[in-house]
Amino acid sequence: MLKEKIVFSKIGENKKRKERELYSAAYELFTTKGANNTAIDEIVKKAGVAKGTFYLYFKDKYDIIDKLVLLKSRQVIEEAVAETRKLGLENFEDKTIFFINYVINYFKENKLMLKLINKDFSCGLFKRARLNPDENKEIDEVVRFFIEGLIERGMEELEAELTLFMIFELVGNVCYSSIILKQPVEIDIIKPVLFNKILAMIN
Repeated sequence: MLKEKIVFSKIGENKKRKERELYSAAYELFTTKGANNTAIDEIVKKAGVAKGTFYLYFKDKYDIIDKLVLLKSRQVIEEAVAETRKLGLENFEDKTIFFINYVINYFKENKLMLKLINKDFSCGLFKRARLNPDENKEIDEVVRFFIEGLIERGMEELEAELTLFMIFELVGNVCYSSIILKQPVEIDIIKPVLFNKILAMIN
């Protein structure tokens, strides 16, 4: 019985390792070559696994892009949440602005990640967090925190959810345009205006 448990444990670890290697290889290729210019053959070669192994984890290239965007989006959000909690801010507006500022600064330092996430930052994160709370408990907590803060300010739940979605959508689009394309201006110039608009949306 113990032997069987050890075998199953090793199989599980091996599967997780291969999945991590596929994610790592795909991320490097997508951010250097672009997702459209990357083939599955290149991903499996870089990951050092057989092509059939890829299809044990992903339906196709678009599936791994989708999951990778969610994975990287969660990484940004979880870091931003951890740093916001460290400050122990009481005011909802202060927490919101600090959180968003952290996300913006993260993307400034991680342009390749921003290129991959692009405009999927809100959809890829918000929708899944609401639809699959058991799989995304950490992210669902963040979503609930913001929604509850908006409800306390007099919004109905649906309006709060839609407002949060629009905030994430706005932040993602402004970051991509200003940091990657430098349009219409650089991010540090547009940031105060962005903060004012977000404060207007939550009050």
